[in-house]
Amino acid sequence: MREALARCREILARSGSSFATAFRVLPAEQRDALTAFYAFCRAVDDDVDESSDPAEAARRIGAWRRRIDRLEGAGAGEPVAVCLAWAAERFGIERRHLHLILDGVETDLRPIRFETFELLYDYCYRVASAVGLVCVRVLAGAEAARAETYAELTGVAVQLTNVLRDVGEDSRLGRIYLPLEDLRVFGVGERDILFRLRTPEVEGLLRFQARRAADYDELAGAALPPDLRPRLFFAEALRATYRRLLERIEAEGLPVLERRVAVPVLERVAIALRHRLDPRTFTA
Repeated sequence: MREALARCREILARSGSSFATAFRVLPAEQRDALTAFYAFCRAVDDDVDESSDPAEAARRIGAWRRRIDRLEGAGAGEPVAVCLAWAAERFGIERRHLHLILDGVETDLRPIRFETFELLYDYCYRVASAVGLVCVRVLAGAEAARAETYAELTGVAVQLTNVLRDVGEDSRLGRIYLPLEDLRVFGVGERDILFRLRTPEVEGLLRFQARRAADYDELAGAALPPDLRPRLFFAEALRATYRRLLERIEAEGLPVLERRVAVPVLERVAIALRHRLDPRTFTA
């Protein structure tokens, strides 16, 4: 188990993710469980991204499905699966949430188009809300059910922010995550996105998507039960990090067609520490 956990920590450290920063303020067992879970998400993504053959990528996802179905404690085997088995047993992580994440990753094997926002929402639920549901299970324990709406909405807000941030990068892969119905409303063609054309219509579309992400972030904050805030300071730090990312994207003029916007590491650390030390996270 020790060697397997070291492997998961290595995956997290290499990632440069906002998760890596926020994990530093967690208690040891929760940190190890979420490190194992993050390593699972990263390993699945890498298995897909590193395969140029969709059939091979689908085979690898199938292998992960079988590992999830037979999680039975921390024994021998693939290091990430070993740690994930321990985390699932210790914190009651539900297999259905892990399968939802695989469903979302599998979606990326096909050319991406979502006709409606409802379809994009379903995708966000699979790839991000399911992550939030696992996190609140680890952080809130028996009270996790009371935070499920918060987890769902936070995941949607985070993924909508990712969709906006990655518009340019995704277009280079022939992917358009923005709902096609929104493109039509703003008079934007698929070609405008795929060729990264900065027109007034495209800018209007991007501003609308930024507002939608902000709206879901506000809904998520309103859905958090106040008495669970002390347990979910980590989730709130992550939500605040993505909200800051959204603010930076807007403040820099929505440059997502040309480059990727990021929140600097020191700012991410400051956000995590502020939420850990915020008096509102302590009970009397």
